Amino acid sequence: MKQHIFTVLATLFFTQVGIAQSTGTFTDSRDGQTYKTISFKEDLTGKTVTWMAQNLNYKVEGSYAYDDNENNRKELGLLYTWEAAKKACPSGWHLPTDNEWAILVTQFGGTDKAGEALKGVKSWNEDGNGTNSSGFDALAGGLRRPDGSYMFQGTLGYFWTSTLTNSVDKVWEWNFHYGGPPSSSKQNLKKAFRWDAQVSVGISVRLVRD
Repeated sequence: MKQHIFTVLATLFFTQVGIAQSTGTFTDSRDGQTYKTISFKEDLTGKTVTWMAQNLNYKVEGSYAYDDNENNRKELGLLYTWEAAKKACPSGWHLPTDNEWAILVTQFGGTDKAGEALKGVKSWNEDGNGTNSSGFDALAGGLRRPDGSYMFQGTLGYFWTSTLTNSVDKVWEWNFHYGGPPSSSKQNLKKAFRWDAQVSVGISVRLVRD
């Protein structure tokens, strides 16, 4: 009995740099898909937040399977234009702001280290996987260019925020890198990056519970 209780607790709670986290699931009533989630108390705000721990995979206009291959959806989810990403959110969830992403990255080591904790243990090329000690399981889903071509699956994972830059057609996104080659790029293995992206690009989506 004691062993059973320990196993249950070990499944529900784990620690990353002293952070108590819990795992769960969310089922999207629109199509019946179930997503893994992680919840934790933010050090910066003191508030408990819940993030989806898988890429959104709800089909709307402006969403695409990588390489237009529907088989890629099972692991990678879909790539969304920014407008599509906003429309694809189920009730009770929202596209995270740039600030929410920044807090997530800070929580798990900051821009120089968070990539290791937030990246998954598969999908990244050339030993570029993370430890997934956060439970976030970021994947190298690549992107879809406005011309319909696809790039960077296995080497980069991009994620929308809801926050416009000073430009009317660019939005902040956060991304992770596989770390090489060349060898000088290995320094990027553990990093998290923030860039601006055109709203017409297709990239991955993670959501935060309202």
